[in-house]
Amino acid sequence: MPSDPRPLPSSLLGALIHPWTWRMAWRDSRTQRLRLLIFSLAIVSGIAALVAIHSLKASVETGIESQAKELLGSDLQVSSRRPITDEDAARLSKRATRTTREVAFPSMMTFPGGAARLIYIRALDGEFPFYGKIETLPEEAWQRLPHEPGVLLDPSLLEQFKAAVGDEVELGSLRLKILGVIHKAPPRTSRFSAFAPEAYVRLSDVRQSGLTGGNSMVTQLLHLEIPKAPPSKELKETIQRDFPDRAWRLETPEDRRETLGDALDLFQRYLGLLALASLALGALGVAGAVQSHISRRVPTIAILRCLGAPRQLAAAVYIAQTMALGFLGAILGAGIGIVLQIGVLRWFGDSLPVSIDPVPEWGIVLRTTLAGFAVCCGFALIPLLKIRRVSPAATLRSGATLPGNSLRVVPVYLFVTALLVVLALTNDPDWPRAMALVLGLACAFALTVGVAVVLMESARRIVRPRWAYLLRQGISNLHRPGNQTLLFLLSLGLGTFLLLTILLAGNSLQQRLDLTHSSENPNLYLVDIQADQVDGVTSLVKRHNLPVLEGAPMVTMRVQAIRGVPVGKVKGLPRWIANREFRSTYRDYLNSSESITAGEWHKTIPDPGGPIPLSLEEKIAKDMLVNVGDTMTLDVQGVSLEARVTSLRKVDWGRFNLNFFMIFPPGALEGAPGFHVVTTHAPDAAASGNLQKALAAEFGNVSCIDLAQILETVRSMLSQISLVVTLLGSFTLIAALPILIGTLLNGRDVRLRESVLLRTLGASARQVRIILTIEYATLGLLSALTGTLLAAGASAALATYVFKTPPYPDVSLLITAFFITTMVSILGGLALSRGVSNHPPLEVLRHT
Repeated sequence: MPSDPRPLPSSLLGALIHPWTWRMAWRDSRTQRLRLLIFSLAIVSGIAALVAIHSLKASVETGIESQAKELLGSDLQVSSRRPITDEDAARLSKRATRTTREVAFPSMMTFPGGAARLIYIRALDGEFPFYGKIETLPEEAWQRLPHEPGVLLDPSLLEQFKAAVGDEVELGSLRLKILGVIHKAPPRTSRFSAFAPEAYVRLSDVRQSGLTGGNSMVTQLLHLEIPKAPPSKELKETIQRDFPDRAWRLETPEDRRETLGDALDLFQRYLGLLALASLALGALGVAGAVQSHISRRVPTIAILRCLGAPRQLAAAVYIAQTMALGFLGAILGAGIGIVLQIGVLRWFGDSLPVSIDPVPEWGIVLRTTLAGFAVCCGFALIPLLKIRRVSPAATLRSGATLPGNSLRVVPVYLFVTALLVVLALTNDPDWPRAMALVLGLACAFALTVGVAVVLMESARRIVRPRWAYLLRQGISNLHRPGNQTLLFLLSLGLGTFLLLTILLAGNSLQQRLDLTHSSENPNLYLVDIQADQVDGVTSLVKRHNLPVLEGAPMVTMRVQAIRGVPVGKVKGLPRWIANREFRSTYRDYLNSSESITAGEWHKTIPDPGGPIPLSLEEKIAKDMLVNVGDTMTLDVQGVSLEARVTSLRKVDWGRFNLNFFMIFPPGALEGAPGFHVVTTHAPDAAASGNLQKALAAEFGNVSCIDLAQILETVRSMLSQISLVVTLLGSFTLIAALPILIGTLLNGRDVRLRESVLLRTLGASARQVRIILTIEYATLGLLSALTGTLLAAGASAALATYVFKTPPYPDVSLLITAFFITTMVSILGGLALSRGVSNHPPLEVLRHT
């Protein structure tokens, strides 16, 4: 007993700080340190993922906070689809020290050799941005742009079209010299620029060309530098009060910072789910290791009790071992997480919107490491509490085991749940979402445990005496005392399920985007066709042996009033409804992606003197707080139009047809200013390029939006995101591997005793190996079946309700995952059980 002269502690806390407890914990672990070390690795991946994800988010947020103005380039950005008058610009300029106008729009650009591509043009009339630095090659190119005709292009365009600085490009009637390439561009002003390369020109050149006259996608911007600007909300309220009739969009650096912060939050929530799943799986592995370790130590605990050790002292020895186990895994995980954070910032730093110093976020590291350590210890308390119920009489009983669970562990389960909820709240501060996250993880684990219990009971019932003995023995090992079924399924089955679900979800998303292969789906949109150009454009499309899939007139309008109430005074109406310009059409038919959900479809105007029938898309009708029968007043470019909602439509926006929020019957909008859109399908890049080249030559005002290029850009972006998500998803599988290895090592002792008994009864080493192979093959098959079936179910649900694709998973991926999982089980089990069939029976029997 303790050689320390101090009296034995009377409390668990006192026992944990007694030196003898830690010396005994170290001595007792001598024969099990390798296995305990392996299980400690189970929480490493979860804590590493948590530390890396939260630290990365904190680093980016710190960079955004310190460089918020560089994200916008100004203190205030005013944008509108309508021209900002000189009078309004002058009034706004009185608030600023510097002001710059910008006109941005998509347009076709022709390169040397005749090839054409849609480019997002940004025309500036002064110095911009006011904050941040532009990097070009040559270095002085940005300073030359305001003083001479020319264009600055993205370097990818020069590479794609084999152009060079000094060559000329055509933009409508303009011929512009390439002044240089831009490596670090001004802040983006439109989401469209994410799908088309940007080009920078002088505003005076664009105004002389007349390019913006018939372009429906022109955005007018005014950038203002206001050094002593008031808070964002106050500044915008002041401008809205001074310009009550202007439907401008106002953006400040705080808005841009919040937008990026929201995007970071969404990404972190998803990745945090994977990290939390890895940590929970690892903590379960540690609890399983502690359970197995204590089960082997029941005689030692009973001897300590016989020698007078209080219950709390005996329990403290193994609690100390568990704390050391969790602390080691937490420190190692934190170190790996820091390395991941710094590595990602160094590797992808140039792709981030702000410059970030790759230094650890020590506060985040400390909090996430302590949280992971607490979760690990919380899970381990479940088997540790059983030590208090070990009786001294267990020394007299051979094969004594830990007592079963009791109601005393209920508070522990509540404590563990609370820990997971707190950890989920660090990932997402929204209580309902955090609770849903923990509940979802609990359901996944409970489902896997339920499958394991059913399999063990099935193994008990299906074995028949007429079966071959080796087969009976291998399958019976699934339910006998000391079986590995539960931990095996939790580690290998759940790890397979989570990682396979990520891969299948990625496939569903790619399938959703892969719409350009069907000739029935458009992949080229010809926009800004004037009424007198429709016949010429359609003839041009047909001359290139391409189909004209759809054509529709388009008229822009704003909502002026709803049910006679001005739109600005409708209670509960989102502000964007009043600010948005709706592009509407008129036709007497529904296309294949639309269906009526309420009301009646009108092909004609029944009462020329009454309100015009209007069909609304059902979701926009919900946002507008209107239903069938309600009246609306629409501002059609200065002319008021009275309309009545006569039907609601459900629209499949993912099919890329010409779909609209508002549709009128023919006879309502023919006299309104507008343009036409025509869609076609090009079978390959060559056909698309030839059509775009011909359009640029014959109809310079017509823009050709190449959906295939946009989808290719989206696929490229998604493939990069998918790679990151899959790599982080592999943390779940990495967390499962130490559990799997530790489970096999723990089961090795049981299999060693069984093989000795079998060999004593006359079994050969070959027969013992066959029994082990059958057991691990069965475990592998069941783990693979559990993981793949759960993944297939989850994938089908995601495909049906999220991605709107056929609920049929990739069978080849499922078969591959099934085969790999099974082989990992068999090969891993046989490798770690190597030598079990070769031990001399007498040597093993002496130690039992």
